[in-house]
Amino acid sequence: MDIELQSKLLKLKGFLNDINHISYSYSQLGRNYSMNDMSNEKAIQLIEIYLRLLNQVKNLILNYEKENENK
Repeated sequence: MDIELQSKLLKLKGFLNDINHISYSYSQLGRNYSMNDMSNEKAIQLIEIYLRLLNQVKNLILNYEKENENK
């Protein structure tokens, strides 16, 4: 495999692995903290964590787009 092609492939896999990790975190939080019996305090904490996860995804996408602008 061409070195440049392998490098691009590894970068893409890295981005997707990061997104997968965020998705896994979201999934685990959903399993561990059921909304049915959640207090308001816990709900507020979970909202803050979900917002952080969304910001992580946003930053990943912005970084991906920034890297591809230079090509």
